[in-house]
Amino acid sequence: MNDGTKDRLKEEEDSLFRHLAPDTPEVKKIKSLQGLEYEYAEYIGTVEYSIARYFYEANRKITDRDAALALKNIRKNCSRNISFFNQDLEKETVRSLIEVLKEKPVTLHELKLVIDYVLEVIDNRSWMEDEQAYIKWVAYIMDFFTKEEKEEYEKSIKKLAAEMGLSSKHADLMLMKGEEEDYFEFVEEYGEEYGEEHGDVGEYGSVEGYGEKNEGEKKEKKGEREKLTEERLTEGELNEGELTEEELMAEIESKFLSMNDSEKFDFLLDNGQEFYELTGLYISELAEKREFARIQELYSRLTAKYEDFLYLYVIMGATYLEIDPALAKYYFEQALKALDKLEGLSDSTRERLRDSFLSMIGKIG
Repeated sequence: MNDGTKDRLKEEEDSLFRHLAPDTPEVKKIKSLQGLEYEYAEYIGTVEYSIARYFYEANRKITDRDAALALKNIRKNCSRNISFFNQDLEKETVRSLIEVLKEKPVTLHELKLVIDYVLEVIDNRSWMEDEQAYIKWVAYIMDFFTKEEKEEYEKSIKKLAAEMGLSSKHADLMLMKGEEEDYFEFVEEYGEEYGEEHGDVGEYGSVEGYGEKNEGEKKEKKGEREKLTEERLTEGELNEGELTEEELMAEIESKFLSMNDSEKFDFLLDNGQEFYELTGLYISELAEKREFARIQELYSRLTAKYEDFLYLYVIMGATYLEIDPALAKYYFEQALKALDKLEGLSDSTRERLRDSFLSMIGKIG
């Protein structure tokens, strides 16, 4: 048996577990790598590079599901030797990780978080309705594609963006061009965790009540709502003078929900800023149905009418946070600009909202 064969057999008996550092109480406190992408970039990048290389050089038919199953098997069997794994993608990923761990070991808990992170990235490409959505994207990001393949991929993304009603600028954000060039700045599913830490929709959710921080604006909007309710919704069915503000809003929402899509759209075009909660509700409904072109149509019409519609930018950011974080970042930046133009806010409220927006933008990347 020659030395080359011996080396290969020895390599096959190696495992991830042999190169891991001991877990510590501090490390165990880490629940997710969201916000820690740069710290773990080398490990995340190693996993994703392995997937991209295998797809491009070995198997162009591999799907996102195949990649996810391979990672789940690695995660479940970190203590197993390389020879245990049957799939070539699994073997290649494990070998690549071992090389990194030899130089910079992490704990088992951290390694599992790395794998979980990539699994989340894969899952959050499912909205594109392409069984190779993540695979193609990571091969593009990792620069495996030829010039012609890049152009073809970019063309497909721009076509998808157009079908969703997004602009070419938005398509560039999806492709991580320009300021979004570093793909680790694409923070997947950050919104859910941020919401758990800061409330219903995260700290930016408090913007839903930005007018309520100013008593004068609050009273003014209540009057507007009562008038609009009488004119457009109630047709004599409501006696707003007998209702509290909360009861009034509940009645309005009930009426709004009974409308068909066209009626909701038209109502919000006329009254979207006054009834900003219903604007958010309608956009959420459209997002659940993946009617993104309709969302963009409403957004364009409302921003043409209300230049500084702060809450609209916030709900758009929240809507795209899991689907396309780079696009979400754009909307939060628009919210920041609108905040500077918005009158009637106290200095403390303005600064608190500014801090919230800056924090969100920073967390996205």
